[in-house]
This record gives sequence, structure tokens and C-alpha cells, in this order.
Amino acid sequence: YGIVSYSEKTEKENIMNTIDEMIAPLVERLATRVEDKWIKSKYEVVKAAAMTPKGDFGEEVTATLIKELVGMPAEIINGGKGEFDILTESKVTFENKLATEDTSGGFQFNGLKKDVDYDYAFCLGVSPNDLWFGIWTKKEMEGLTVSMTKDGSDSFKLSARKSPRGKYSVIPLTPENFKREVSRIV
Repeated sequence: YGIVSYSEKTEKENIMNTIDEMIAPLVERLATRVEDKWIKSKYEVVKAAAMTPKGDFGEEVTATLIKELVGMPAEIINGGKGEFDILTESKVTFENKLATEDTSGGFQFNGLKKDVDYDYAFCLGVSPNDLWFGIWTKKEMEGLTVSMTKDGSDSFKLSARKSPRGKYSVIPLTPENFKREVSRIV
């Protein structure tokens, strides 16, 4: 029971090797047809990261840029777990969200809460080779209607576009844009 002889094990390995050999040309041909905009892109590693490390990265980017570009101390509070993620020296709080670009070129920022205490939602959008951002007040977040849960009371989704015509628009993350927008509120 459960004991595999050497010959059975070798036979299974040979079959697997044979399958790998048989489909190798098919895999190679498929590789020439892949249209993934993330492959070999600047931010491919962000797209590939698991959700928690991806979120941690977003918080670290925002806090670092507040410190470096705005010149104001900012820290991630409780590892980004709790009412808000980032606290500035001026006591402004940010809920930080990161989303990678979807197939239609937009961003779905998930898990925004209406019932917790923060001043602004900072949404960092990651495209294959560019970064984008948007900042919205907590009051603006209270207007979100697409729920992340069936009963509709826990957390919400913000759909943002790279077009100035949308209700929620993101702009390119440049030093000038970041400093201008964040300096207005901290």
C-alpha cells in the first residue's frame, strides 16, 4: 500500500519527460503569441506580487514620496492595518490603495471603507511602465456605490481612469504633480 517500486517511479518520470518533450514546441509557439503588456515591463514585479506585499509597497511609496518630495515626515501606522495607513507630521491621515492597470487601461481600487477614520484616500495606480495617482477626500469616498460584499455594507470599489473626463481620474505620478497635489492638503 503506497509503496512505489523504482521501476514504477522511473516509468512515471519517463512519461512526464515524454509529455514535456511532446508539448515543448507548442509552449514555445504559444510564447510568441502572448500579448501580456506586463512581460519585461518596468513594474512587472508589482503586478506579480501577492496582495499584501503589493499593498505594503504602495504604502511605502506614498510615505517615501511625502517625505522626499513634500519634505514632511510621514509614517506608516501599525503596518498599514487599522483606521488609516499613513500619518503625516501635520496629522493628515491617508488610506492608501494600490491597483494595477486592468485590461481596459483603468484601475480598480478595492476595499475602501466608509466607516473608518481617515482624511484622504490616496490611490496609486501602476501601469506596466508608469505610475499614476489620485487623492480623494473621505467625504468623496462616502459617495462610492459599488460594494465589495453581497450585503453592501463593508468596503467599496473606486474605478479610476487615466482620462480627465471621468468622475475619478488619476494623473501621472511625477515629482511636480505629487508635490503640488499633496502640498495642498498636508
